[in-house]
Order: sequence, then C-alpha cells, then structure tokens
Amino acid sequence: MSSSFSQKFEFLLFSGFSNMVLANALEPLRDVKLRANGAELSWQISTLDGAPVTSSSGIQITPDSVFDPTRKRRRLVIVSGYRMREQTGPGLSSALRVASRNAAQVIAVDTGAWLLASAGLLDGQSATIHWQELDAFEESFPKVEVSQARFVRSGRYVTCGGASTTLDMTLDQIQSLFGSAAAFDASTMFVYDPERQTDIQRGADKLRETGSPKLLQAINVMTENIETPLTTFELADKVSMSERTLNRTFQRELGMTPGRYYKLFRLQRARHLALETQQTVEQIALRCGFSSASSLGRSFAAEFGATFRDIRKGRA
Repeated sequence: MSSSFSQKFEFLLFSGFSNMVLANALEPLRDVKLRANGAELSWQISTLDGAPVTSSSGIQITPDSVFDPTRKRRRLVIVSGYRMREQTGPGLSSALRVASRNAAQVIAVDTGAWLLASAGLLDGQSATIHWQELDAFEESFPKVEVSQARFVRSGRYVTCGGASTTLDMTLDQIQSLFGSAAAFDASTMFVYDPERQTDIQRGADKLRETGSPKLLQAINVMTENIETPLTTFELADKVSMSERTLNRTFQRELGMTPGRYYKLFRLQRARHLALETQQTVEQIALRCGFSSASSLGRSFAAEFGATFRDIRKGRA
C-alpha cells in the first residue's frame, strides 16, 4: 500500500464526454474513500471556462471550478468524447502543457489522448485511445508509439480507451496507490455474486497479475462462504496450505491477516444490503455471517464510522 494516502484527483470534462467513462473513473475512488479509514482522498470536476458541460447523452454537469493549469500535485484526468478534434487548439494545448508540468500524473480516458498528443505531450511516449480512433490516432500523431493495450502507462502519462478499459485502468491506479486489497474491494462494487465475478474477471480475479494463485483461491473461497464464515484453519485447509503459510501470504500480499480481510469483505456485503434492500439488521447479520445484529452493528460502526441508520438516511 502506498505510504501516502493524500491523493487529489481533478476531472477535466469536455463537451461530449461519456457518462459511463466518467463513472468508471470516479466511482471506484468513492468506494476507496468510503472504506479507507483516514485516507485523504479527494476529487473535483472542472471545465475550461467553469461553465456546465453536456455529455454525449445530453446530461449536463455543473463543475466545481474553472480549470487552473498551475495547480500543483494533482492527478489530472482528462475526459473527452467524440468532439476532440474540434476542441484542440493553441490555447488548450498551451494550458495542457502547463498542467502537465505541475501535475503529479496526467490520465487521459476515452479520446483524451488525442488532446494530449495535439499538445505534443505524447511525443516519444506509448499511448492508446478509444478503439474507434486507433487508426486515425496513429496516422495523425506519428511521434506517438500507439498501443492496442487496454490502458498504457508511459512516464507520467496514463491513457486508456472506452468505459470498460477505464474501469480496468482505475482499478490498477487504486492498486498502485492504495494496495491490492483496496483494488479488490473496489472491483466488487457492482458485482457480489462470486460466479459472476469470475465470469467477468472481477472480484479476486482482478488481482491475477500480482496476486499469487493461492491468494486468489483463498479469496474466492471467502466469497463463496459469507453466511457461514470459515475459520482460518478451515480456509487454509480448503486451499491446501498451512494456517501459518496462509497468514504469511495475506500479510505479504495484502498487508493484513486473512481474518481481517474476510471480515472486511463481509462488512462490505452488509453495507451493500443496507443500501440496496429493506432487510432488517438482524437479517443482514445472518446473511453476512455475524452472530447477532449487535455484533454486526459494532463492527460496522468501527469500520465505517457510521450506523446502519446513517447509511439508510444518506448521512454516510
């Protein structure tokens, strides 16, 4: 996990941006902020002139601020859509060059790489863009090493294509900044069914490139045994490991014990049920492997700093 939890993101929106792309870039960060106690994670939305901007589906968003290229140490996320060619120009290119010098990182999603390349910022860099624009991108910017990868890291720049690749990129960012456990938690934000998680390569499978096979197997066993949690010994037996080795594996790769991780996963499930259903706390406790409503309530408040009543009233 990153030693610094202070991370500031700014989403610079351009007319014609995709709502789904923005959501896939932003919502996983919201999930991390909710669960990471003490994390100084913040974001804001800006536009070039501070005026509202309209998405490709006609939804208008009012930004938090006017874009300031001189702002320091932010992670700047450029979100553009179909109109990127007409949006390029000397003024924007100059602003992006200044912003690039001041930012901790510049992330371009969907067609954002086109705006960066037009400013000369991707010359000599590897980059990708929405698949529909790959050929035109390569032809228009011969100094850019164009890649067909889902997302590309090159120096301080990160580029990716459409909505699904934006989600992959964001989860990778979370893993880099906050660790594999946070990335796993964020990846389960939309999907909880373990079989479905495996089918779409979310959940534990999102750790497949960095997590060991035994770790992934253990986490999958956890997802399949929420209502009746296993002991650490039983979990270790299920994945053919000693309890000691299982503990070492979780500490090394996720920075916590398997018991701690298992409990966090169950609490995450409980929060989802509190938000999305009208089940009583007693019912949720049973579905998430807690002995009683009071036991769940204490653990929930300690982890999230809020009660079920707060969650359901929208105060947390």
